[in-house]
Amino acid sequence: MKHTLILLATGALTITAAANPAPAGVSPISDTLQVQLLEHQWTQAASAGDRSMLNDLLDDKFFEVFPGEIRRDKREMLAATAMPTGGSQVLEDVRVQVLDNVAVATGINRYTPALGYKAIEYRFTDVFVKREDGWRVAASRMRRKETGSI
Repeated sequence: MKHTLILLATGALTITAAANPAPAGVSPISDTLQVQLLEHQWTQAASAGDRSMLNDLLDDKFFEVFPGEIRRDKREMLAATAMPTGGSQVLEDVRVQVLDNVAVATGINRYTPALGYKAIEYRFTDVFVKREDGWRVAASRMRRKETGSI
């Protein structure tokens, strides 16, 4: 249901942007909304193993830190396999704060590794940087929800 709403919102924004073109260099969508949409695109691309989309979303200096201080860079992220059948990732409570050319997104990622498994909730903090060609994910940190704040 949430994926459908996101797709509908994205489609409506695309139609609105096409109907009312903005001056060159100005996006018709707020930076906050752009980063929220990118969060969801990133989740979908990682789940599907869409390397092309991930390459476009992740900054060349991207790194992430998982629970247990496990680290992964862009190259390793692009080499990761898609999620198994029945697995899912759903983002909840995504909040974004934009500070000039940097944005910080926080929220909860409900991750189910495969069909029949119980969902695990992770708190995440993602840092985006605004480049000439748009927003890119520069860093990510996840912790199990029950371990407290990040």
